[in-house]
Amino acid sequence: MKRNYTGVGLIVLAVVVLVVAVMFYGKLSGNDRTLNAQGTATVKSLPDEVSVYVNIETLKDTAEEAKDENSRITENVQSFLRTAGITNVETMNYNIYEDFDWTDNGRKSRGYKAVNVLKVKTTDFDLVGKIIDISINAGATNIQSVNFELSDSKQAELKKQALAKASEDARLKAESMAAGLGARLGKIKSVSDSSYNYRAYPMLDMAENMATGAVKSAVEDVIINPRELEVNANVNVVFALK
Repeated sequence: MKRNYTGVGLIVLAVVVLVVAVMFYGKLSGNDRTLNAQGTATVKSLPDEVSVYVNIETLKDTAEEAKDENSRITENVQSFLRTAGITNVETMNYNIYEDFDWTDNGRKSRGYKAVNVLKVKTTDFDLVGKIIDISINAGATNIQSVNFELSDSKQAELKKQALAKASEDARLKAESMAAGLGARLGKIKSVSDSSYNYRAYPMLDMAENMATGAVKSAVEDVIINPRELEVNANVNVVFALK
């Protein structure tokens, strides 16, 4: 008889353990149910600054001569720009290398070329033509491009707006999906910002040896109606489901 009671006790214990396990699994499964939603948003804005990329190239017999001549012209360009009150100038690229002419008989050295690309930035779009005139007249080889851009402060402002709108978009999508599934959204499990970007655009790509007057005229034409820039944001949100 004692042995039978022991057997019954073991069976009851096993049933209790099974019931508890099922209840725990059901509860755990319910908490593990999630819904993943991706939100996107685009915010547009006119550019608030412009960068003129000034190219200065010098070709000499030796690398030292090319460097010295390039430095002289670069300082000349910067000096004239400073005199005009334009001081936001930085070197974007600098390189010295041996240049060659290529023929059927092989290559022939032309000497050493020094290349310095200056980025001249301003928030006054009316100064673009003046920057070009000063740079070319001071000895710059050509103007690589004129890029309309967003300042750091403007980028931060627009990024905040874009991310907020993308987050709202993610919640709206999640609510719609949950309703369609007969469920309700619970707490947010995780949020990630998968991307944010904006790309400046060149209003004008300058052809080498383009006449200064033609460059200035072209720039003045496009400044009248600058194109809006787009700031894009994507967020990924994981919600718990009730």
